[in-house]
Amino acid sequence: MSEKTNEQKPSLWGIIWSPSVQFERIKEHPKIWGPLGIVTFLFIIGMWLQSFGLELELEGLSKEEKVIVSAISTVSLILAGIISPIFGAFISTLIYLLVAKIANSKVSFRQLFSINTYLMIMSALSLIINGVGFALFGGSGEILYTSLGSMISAEGAMAGILSSIELFNIWGVILAAIGLHKVADFSKGLAWTVSIVLYLIGVIIAMVGAAASGVVGI
Repeated sequence: MSEKTNEQKPSLWGIIWSPSVQFERIKEHPKIWGPLGIVTFLFIIGMWLQSFGLELELEGLSKEEKVIVSAISTVSLILAGIISPIFGAFISTLIYLLVAKIANSKVSFRQLFSINTYLMIMSALSLIINGVGFALFGGSGEILYTSLGSMISAEGAMAGILSSIELFNIWGVILAAIGLHKVADFSKGLAWTVSIVLYLIGVIIAMVGAAASGVVGI
C-alpha cells in the first residue's frame, strides 16, 4: 500500500469505480458519520420516489381521507429511509464481527461499520433509480426495474427470488467480498462465502415473504 493511499480519506462515490483503493483507505481511515449522513439523505430521496410506486387501497374513502392516507404512507417511507441505512449497517456489522472473532481477525467494529456504511450507497442508488422509474413510468413498487422480476413475470416464491436477483444487490455482494478481504483480512474464500451466504439469506426472506403474500392474497 502506498504512502499516498494511507494519507487519503476514502471516497463514498469511489466505491463504485475504485473499490479496492477505497477499502484500503477505509482500513486506515474508517469514516462513518459523513458517509452515513450522505447515504441517509439519498435513502430519504429514494424512499420518497418509491412512494410513487406504492399501491394503496383507497376505495370507499373520502377525498380528505385519501390525502391523509397518502401523506402517512409517504412519511412512513421517509422515516424508513432514515432508519434503514443505520439499522442495516449495524446488523451487518454485528454479523461480520462475529465471523471476524471466529476467524481471529483483528478488524475493529468501526472498520466493519465503515465498510457497511459505504456499501449502503448501492442500496441508495437502487432506491433512487427504481424510484425515478416508478415516478416516470409507474409500477407496482414491488417489482424493481433493475431486477429480473421486471423482465420475467412470476408469482409467489418465484417472484421473490426474481426480485432479489437485482443489479445493485449483486454488485453489493461483490463489493462486500472485496471489502472483507481488504479491510478485515478475511481469506478470499471466507470473504466470498460470508457475502454470498448473507445474500442468500436475503433471497430466502424475500421468497418467503412473497409466498406468504400470495397465500393471503395481498
